[in-house]
Amino acid sequence: MHIVGICRFSLLGRGDWQAYRGKADEEIEDIALEQAEILYAPERMEARLASFEHITLASIAAQTDKRFHFLVLASEFMPEQYRARLDAMCARVPQVILRYFPMTTAGDATMLMLEKMNINLADTVQFRLDDDDGLFVNYIQRLRHFSNNLSQVTDAFSLSFSGVLFSVVGGEFAGSYHWPVAFFSAGAAMRHPRATIFGFGHFGLQHRMTSLTVPGRLSLATHTGNNDTQEIDFHTIRRRGMRLIEPAQLETLVQRDFPYLTAEGRAIAGLPAQIAAAAE
Repeated sequence: MHIVGICRFSLLGRGDWQAYRGKADEEIEDIALEQAEILYAPERMEARLASFEHITLASIAAQTDKRFHFLVLASEFMPEQYRARLDAMCARVPQVILRYFPMTTAGDATMLMLEKMNINLADTVQFRLDDDDGLFVNYIQRLRHFSNNLSQVTDAFSLSFSGVLFSVVGGEFAGSYHWPVAFFSAGAAMRHPRATIFGFGHFGLQHRMTSLTVPGRLSLATHTGNNDTQEIDFHTIRRRGMRLIEPAQLETLVQRDFPYLTAEGRAIAGLPAQIAAAAE
């Protein structure tokens, strides 16, 4: 069984950004070129490169089970100065395979890479991870274990480790929250003989095929205001059932699930200053 993770790093083309929703194919190129100005704005790129290096790639490099690939899908439209830095970051992690694409979709880019690697979808567990999120340190090990338990499923299955350490960086509701959610994007996984994981909405995976939800570990998600996601307010926190994590418990969770976070990584992730200081 192969395990392959996929990350879109400022990939230009039709995606799940709100700007693309409900648009016809002939409109996509114009919208994408407009989005490029946002995607590659210096402030945004600095933030994305920092979170990708210190959270996402750090979580990949720290995995206890090293037997997997991590595909990074980037765009040929990315300015050269950022491409050089991204190249250098990815080269330091053996599991990472970085490729640049013309305007495309994440699904098409993933399929092209898997075909070139001679990887059969039917024998592959795919997982997704955004460029500002992280996995718990033994994610691959546990994903392999539970996927093997599902090996008798004849067609497709999906798998999620439920629970997210959701860190709101800045603003009125800044803090580290426990969000009791399954099939959040960070670490959502599936095996499907014909499709890539980007062919389905991550929350919809559990409804589209046989699924397994495993409690006990957390993924790490950051919300900075640069994400194309819903703003965090009191009603969102209440509706999601999110609760603030006390500092002592937070440190225990970070040491258990995200011990790879340096002081800089913790600061980027929005962890409280006193905990970041304790990691020095």
